[in-house]
Amino acid sequence: MKVWTYREGAIVLGRSQHALADRPAAAGVGGAPAGDAAGMSPDGLADSGAVRLPLVKRGAGGGAVLVGPWLLSASLLLPLDDPRMATTSVADSYRWLGEAMVETLAELGVTARAVPPAERIPAPERLAWACFAGVAPWEVVVDDPATGVARKLVGFAQRRSRHGVLLALGVLVQPAPWRLLAQTLGHPVALADELAATTVDLASVSPRPVSNDDFLAALWPRLQPMSLMPD
Repeated sequence: MKVWTYREGAIVLGRSQHALADRPAAAGVGGAPAGDAAGMSPDGLADSGAVRLPLVKRGAGGGAVLVGPWLLSASLLLPLDDPRMATTSVADSYRWLGEAMVETLAELGVTARAVPPAERIPAPERLAWACFAGVAPWEVVVDDPATGVARKLVGFAQRRSRHGVLLALGVLVQPAPWRLLAQTLGHPVALADELAATTVDLASVSPRPVSNDDFLAALWPRLQPMSLMPD
């Protein structure tokens, strides 16, 4: 397993979105340079009309991922014959990981659930450009006690090759500046607010402060067998 965090905010574009990074108005071209976003709180970033996040391309498909200090990321490299992966469909290969996340969150005092395939929540077409807009099979949500809305907390992705299966996960650990995501990509603020209403972060639902180290310490035993990857 390899774990990483982000000192600054950025937007990681899926393969079909690469053209956005070449627009003259893209961050780092017409907007503020990446360094202007450093050291600012998510709220401050969202409120600043002048700030644009840098855009980064990735080889995989999917929607734009908003990365920054509010996101904890990890990747797990498993052999093709790992029993957790070899005998299941691609969708169900996430099940053990989603259930491990739910158990981890329960230990930390957070009631969450992994969404089975029959209950997956497709992203609305108007939000299909954002990675966290939909809930794929076995991703982790927290049901809003006031509205009943399933709000996404943990997202998954994977890539398969002859060398093995690379699973990636992202946990929202602090409030994310969704307005800044929309602002940078040229989408209406109303869509950012809609995205915020269907996501949630660990700090907002945990009964006590949880550091990244606390979360990983609770998660690690539930991922076994596994080994740490060097930085």
